[in-house]
Amino acid sequence: MARKSRKKMQNTFPVMPEVSASKSKTGIYVRLSVEDNGNAERDSIQNQISYLEEYVKKNESDFQLVNIYVDNGTTGTNFDRVGWKELIEDVKTGAVDCLVFKDFSRIGRDYIEVGNYLEKIFPFLGVRIISVNDNFDSRKQPFESNMLMNSLTNIVNDYYAKDISRKILQAKKVMQENGEYTSGVYPYGYKGDDANKRKLTVDPEAADVVKKIFEWRIQGNGCTRIANYLNELAIPSPGLYRFMNGFQSFKRSGHSKWRAEHVSGILTNPVYLGHLVQGKSQGSHFRNNGKKQRLPKADWIISENTHIPLITQREFDVAAAMAEKSHKMYCERMNANADIPQEENCLRKKVYCGQCGQKMFRRSRVTDGVRRYYYYCDSRRRFLDTECVQASIYEIPLMETVNEVINQQMQLYGILSDQWAGREKSMTGTIHGVEADKQNRDMHKQELMQKIQSIKRKRRELYVDMKEGSLEPEDFEYEKKQLAQKQLSYEIEIKNIGGKNEAEEKAIETLNICLKENLQAEDKKIPLEILNILIEKIIVESPEQIVIKCTYADLLEKWCREMQISDREEGGIRG
Repeated sequence: MARKSRKKMQNTFPVMPEVSASKSKTGIYVRLSVEDNGNAERDSIQNQISYLEEYVKKNESDFQLVNIYVDNGTTGTNFDRVGWKELIEDVKTGAVDCLVFKDFSRIGRDYIEVGNYLEKIFPFLGVRIISVNDNFDSRKQPFESNMLMNSLTNIVNDYYAKDISRKILQAKKVMQENGEYTSGVYPYGYKGDDANKRKLTVDPEAADVVKKIFEWRIQGNGCTRIANYLNELAIPSPGLYRFMNGFQSFKRSGHSKWRAEHVSGILTNPVYLGHLVQGKSQGSHFRNNGKKQRLPKADWIISENTHIPLITQREFDVAAAMAEKSHKMYCERMNANADIPQEENCLRKKVYCGQCGQKMFRRSRVTDGVRRYYYYCDSRRRFLDTECVQASIYEIPLMETVNEVINQQMQLYGILSDQWAGREKSMTGTIHGVEADKQNRDMHKQELMQKIQSIKRKRRELYVDMKEGSLEPEDFEYEKKQLAQKQLSYEIEIKNIGGKNEAEEKAIETLNICLKENLQAEDKKIPLEILNILIEKIIVESPEQIVIKCTYADLLEKWCREMQISDREEGGIRG
């Protein structure tokens, strides 16, 4: 293939970072697992980066470093990682065509998924893989030639991850039984001892607040009132206090207030008696998708007198008795109205406050034997510096507005359906009829999709030719870009084909079902299924100002506009 003609065609390609033709566009990937994070200096993220940068620098005639991808404190047992997703995206766009790892275990420890990437995905995308410690370079020794050894390495990495997870759980349990604190977050009122971080020592500032909370509770104040006192005194909530003291993981609590739940949690925590209660839950990356499971109380690990208490046993017992009494009264109130039936929340996760954007909560009040529901915003109680005026609205007037909007949408769609049916009927038998036009569009789409499939087959054939040595790597790169350009043009053409696309056809199918269900509904009450489909979001500014975002509003507007345009052109029905 002539080089001259190739240069002429290159002007049509998207502009890429300038990299020498003889150099690989290289990305470095580093990962530090949850288990190893900070445990060994040699395994630190910065040391991994320096190690791989030095490797690239020593071979600078072969590599051009484009990007460094980092996943710090992230498990290798799955691929749901920010750095890895960014790497894959750059590989797909062609920004990177060479990846350098310290060893295969940095890719991951699930040997099936790692093997899938190394044996199928990366070779198909034409990506060069280098594992420095494994002395592996896919350009010099194709993965197929080392498949057995690499597969064994990945299996060992997978076994290692499971084994180390089991050992860590066992070691953690032993430490808990010995009275050592194993959580990464210290209880409010305590901090880690300077000499031994697994031993709790008193945090004087927060400890005074804890003592005051118990004092106020014993005086007869409820948890909500105590939380209000603390907020009025501008005392930082537990999450905010931790964030102010350098715990970045509590950044989202940077504007949180004291709430009744915080106070209740402190009043029932035996840690303030000097005891540790640990092992309440257990989690593993290999069980239940990494989710923690609550353990029975009999399996909890309780260690007494491990640190300085902040309160006396009497104070704790009095607060506990008061909590039990309050809970009993609450249950009695709830049971008093138990015979009044609850109604399903038709607008679950759809109602939002127009002032602050937070999701609104649904509650009910029973008056004269009737249960009435309302939605309210809780932001002022939960967050500092919010300008929200605590919007609220009763469910009955809200549902009346929602039903009115849905009925309008259904009426509009019914009119559109009638007009479409009339158009198709009036054009029956003509060569430009709606059905004939739709068939032509579908046939053209099918032809373009077949061309795209042909391009994909051609790309695989080119890859095989390159691996067998009948095609030079640089020619493979050129051909791959040419095919990608063609595929993109076909995909754009498919999108630009006239008529309704697949999304619109699916919307019509759904709306037809909704229209039928709505017509059959008893007492003109909108069925729950239709509400979930047609309503996307409800924004409440005030009881008098409500914004309802409908799922298909934009499509209905588009279809109405199209009918009006075509009506003018044909002199037909005016909408």
